[in-house]
Amino acid sequence: MLEPFNKRILDVINKGFKSFLARRGTGNLYRRTDSSDIFDNVIQAALAEFTGKPGVEIFPNGVTARFLFGGKVLVRFKKASRRGRGQNIPTGANDDFLDPSLPFADAPAAMKVEICWKVNDLGTGYTDVYVTARNGAGVLWTYELPGGEQEIIKFPRETAPPNRRSVAKLKDPAKGKKRNSSGEAS
Repeated sequence: MLEPFNKRILDVINKGFKSFLARRGTGNLYRRTDSSDIFDNVIQAALAEFTGKPGVEIFPNGVTARFLFGGKVLVRFKKASRRGRGQNIPTGANDDFLDPSLPFADAPAAMKVEICWKVNDLGTGYTDVYVTARNGAGVLWTYELPGGEQEIIKFPRETAPPNRRSVAKLKDPAKGKKRNSSGEAS
Protein backbone atom coordinates (compact mmCIF):
# COMPACT_ATOMS: atom_id res chain seq x y z
CA MET A 1 0.00 0.00 0.00
CA LEU A 2 2.75 2.51 0.97
CA GLU A 3 5.52 0.30 -0.48
CA PRO A 4 7.18 2.79 -2.82
CA PHE A 5 7.35 5.35 0.05
CA ASN A 6 8.43 3.14 2.99
CA LYS A 7 12.10 4.10 3.03
CA ARG A 8 11.34 7.80 2.67
CA ILE A 9 8.75 7.64 5.46
CA LEU A 10 11.28 5.99 7.79
CA ASP A 11 13.89 8.57 6.76
CA VAL A 12 11.42 11.32 7.73
CA ILE A 13 10.93 9.82 11.20
CA ASN A 14 14.70 9.35 11.63
CA LYS A 15 15.34 12.97 10.60
CA GLY A 16 12.60 14.18 12.96
CA PHE A 17 14.16 12.40 15.94
CA LYS A 18 17.67 13.49 14.99
CA SER A 19 16.53 17.11 14.75
CA PHE A 20 14.68 16.82 18.07
CA LEU A 21 17.80 15.49 19.81
CA ALA A 22 19.98 18.21 18.29
CA ARG A 23 17.67 20.97 19.57
CA ARG A 24 16.78 19.32 22.85
CA GLY A 25 19.64 20.62 24.97
CA THR A 26 19.06 19.62 28.57
CA GLY A 27 15.64 18.23 27.73
CA ASN A 28 12.12 19.12 28.69
CA LEU A 29 10.56 18.75 32.09
CA TYR A 30 7.45 16.96 30.79
CA ARG A 31 7.21 14.02 28.38
CA ARG A 32 4.21 15.61 26.65
CA THR A 33 6.48 18.52 25.69
CA ASP A 34 9.00 16.05 24.22
CA SER A 35 6.13 14.40 22.35
CA SER A 36 5.04 17.71 20.85
CA ASP A 37 8.62 18.62 19.93
CA ILE A 38 9.21 15.23 18.26
CA PHE A 39 5.91 15.52 16.37
CA ASP A 40 6.81 19.01 15.16
CA ASN A 41 10.23 17.85 13.96
CA VAL A 42 8.74 14.83 12.16
CA ILE A 43 6.15 17.02 10.40
CA GLN A 44 8.84 19.51 9.36
CA ALA A 45 10.98 16.64 8.00
CA ALA A 46 7.95 15.22 6.14
CA LEU A 47 7.14 18.60 4.60
CA ALA A 48 10.76 19.00 3.49
CA GLU A 49 10.87 15.47 2.06
CA PHE A 50 7.55 15.38 0.22
CA THR A 51 6.76 18.96 -0.86
CA GLY A 52 6.60 19.11 -4.65
CA LYS A 53 7.49 15.43 -5.08
CA PRO A 54 5.60 13.23 -7.55
CA GLY A 55 3.05 10.87 -6.07
CA VAL A 56 2.54 12.91 -2.89
CA GLU A 57 0.03 15.65 -2.23
CA ILE A 58 0.17 17.60 1.04
CA PHE A 59 -2.79 19.09 2.90
CA PRO A 60 -1.42 21.41 5.59
CA ASN A 61 -3.62 23.12 8.11
CA GLY A 62 -2.92 25.20 11.21
CA VAL A 63 -1.88 22.36 13.52
CA THR A 64 -0.69 19.48 11.33
CA ALA A 65 -0.38 18.21 7.79
CA ARG A 66 -1.85 15.22 6.01
CA PHE A 67 -0.11 13.48 3.14
CA LEU A 68 -1.84 11.72 0.23
CA PHE A 69 0.38 8.97 -1.17
CA GLY A 70 -0.27 7.67 -4.67
CA GLY A 71 -3.67 9.35 -4.69
CA LYS A 72 -4.98 6.46 -2.54
CA VAL A 73 -3.67 6.61 1.03
CA LEU A 74 -4.16 9.65 3.26
CA VAL A 75 -1.63 9.64 6.11
CA ARG A 76 -1.10 11.54 9.31
CA PHE A 77 1.91 11.07 11.56
CA LYS A 78 1.35 10.33 15.27
CA LYS A 79 3.12 9.11 18.39
CA ALA A 80 2.01 5.55 19.18
CA SER A 81 0.54 4.32 22.42
CA ARG A 82 1.87 1.13 24.03
CA ARG A 83 -0.56 -0.79 21.80
CA GLY A 84 0.84 0.75 18.61
CA ARG A 85 -2.03 3.06 17.73
CA GLY A 86 -2.02 6.84 17.55
CA GLN A 87 -2.43 8.80 20.75
CA ASN A 88 -5.16 11.31 20.05
CA ILE A 89 -6.94 14.09 21.85
CA PRO A 90 -10.66 13.72 21.11
CA THR A 91 -11.60 16.57 18.78
CA GLY A 92 -14.03 16.82 15.89
CA ALA A 93 -11.19 16.73 13.33
CA ASN A 94 -9.63 13.71 15.05
CA ASP A 95 -12.94 11.86 15.22
CA ASP A 96 -13.57 12.57 11.53
CA PHE A 97 -10.14 11.22 10.58
CA LEU A 98 -10.65 8.04 12.62
CA ASP A 99 -14.08 7.36 11.06
CA PRO A 100 -13.48 5.37 7.86
CA SER A 101 -17.01 6.09 6.61
CA LEU A 102 -16.38 9.86 6.49
CA PRO A 103 -14.41 10.85 3.37
CA PHE A 104 -11.69 13.48 3.48
CA ALA A 105 -12.96 16.40 1.38
CA ASP A 106 -9.81 16.78 -0.75
CA ALA A 107 -9.39 13.01 -1.31
CA PRO A 108 -12.80 11.37 -0.90
CA ALA A 109 -11.73 7.94 -2.18
CA ALA A 110 -8.56 7.74 -0.07
CA MET A 111 -8.06 5.29 2.76
CA LYS A 112 -7.10 7.12 6.01
CA VAL A 113 -4.21 5.69 8.04
CA GLU A 114 -1.91 6.77 10.83
CA ILE A 115 1.84 6.26 10.76
CA CYS A 116 2.73 5.86 14.42
CA TRP A 117 6.13 5.59 16.11
CA LYS A 118 6.69 4.06 19.53
CA VAL A 119 9.19 6.10 21.56
CA ASN A 120 11.97 4.12 23.25
CA ASP A 121 12.40 4.08 27.03
CA LEU A 122 15.03 6.84 26.97
CA GLY A 123 12.95 9.12 24.74
CA THR A 124 15.85 9.34 22.30
CA GLY A 125 14.39 7.39 19.40
CA TYR A 126 11.72 4.92 18.43
CA THR A 127 11.41 1.16 18.65
CA ASP A 128 8.69 0.44 16.06
CA VAL A 129 6.70 2.19 13.34
CA TYR A 130 3.13 1.08 12.57
CA VAL A 131 0.69 1.83 9.79
CA THR A 132 -2.80 1.65 11.29
CA ALA A 133 -6.32 2.11 9.93
CA ARG A 134 -8.72 3.02 12.69
CA ASN A 135 -12.43 2.85 13.32
CA GLY A 136 -12.87 5.35 16.13
CA ALA A 137 -11.19 3.89 19.21
CA GLY A 138 -10.83 0.51 17.48
CA VAL A 139 -8.37 -0.75 14.92
CA LEU A 140 -9.45 -2.04 11.52
CA TRP A 141 -5.98 -3.33 10.70
CA THR A 142 -2.35 -2.57 11.44
CA TYR A 143 1.10 -3.65 10.32
CA GLU A 144 4.65 -2.77 11.24
CA LEU A 145 6.45 -0.73 8.62
CA PRO A 146 9.30 -2.91 7.32
CA GLY A 147 12.89 -1.76 7.49
CA GLY A 148 12.49 0.21 10.70
CA GLU A 149 16.13 -0.05 11.71
CA GLN A 150 17.07 3.19 13.41
CA GLU A 151 20.50 4.78 13.55
CA ILE A 152 22.43 3.77 16.65
CA ILE A 153 23.29 6.58 19.02
CA LYS A 154 26.95 6.29 19.98
CA PHE A 155 28.15 7.42 23.38
CA PRO A 156 31.76 8.49 23.97
CA ARG A 157 33.92 5.60 25.14
CA GLU A 158 37.11 7.39 26.09
CA THR A 159 37.42 8.79 29.55
CA ALA A 160 39.78 11.57 30.46
CA PRO A 161 42.79 10.48 32.51
CA PRO A 162 42.47 11.48 36.15
CA ASN A 163 44.06 14.76 37.13
CA ARG A 164 46.86 13.56 39.41
CA ARG A 165 47.10 16.89 41.22
CA SER A 166 43.56 16.50 42.51
CA VAL A 167 44.08 13.02 43.94
CA ALA A 168 44.49 13.22 47.71
CA LYS A 169 46.25 10.58 49.78
CA LEU A 170 44.64 9.67 53.05
CA LYS A 171 46.81 8.88 56.04
CA ASP A 172 46.47 5.51 57.65
CA PRO A 173 45.96 6.22 61.37
CA ALA A 174 47.40 2.83 62.33
CA LYS A 175 50.71 3.48 60.52
CA GLY A 176 53.57 4.73 62.61
CA LYS A 177 52.01 3.73 65.94
CA LYS A 178 53.80 1.39 68.31
CA ARG A 179 52.36 -2.04 68.82
CA ASN A 180 51.79 -3.48 72.28
CA SER A 181 52.51 -7.04 73.36
CA SER A 182 49.18 -8.33 71.94
CA GLY A 183 50.00 -6.86 68.46
CA GLU A 184 47.48 -4.00 68.60
CA ALA A 185 48.51 -0.46 67.60
CA SER A 186 48.52 2.07 70.41
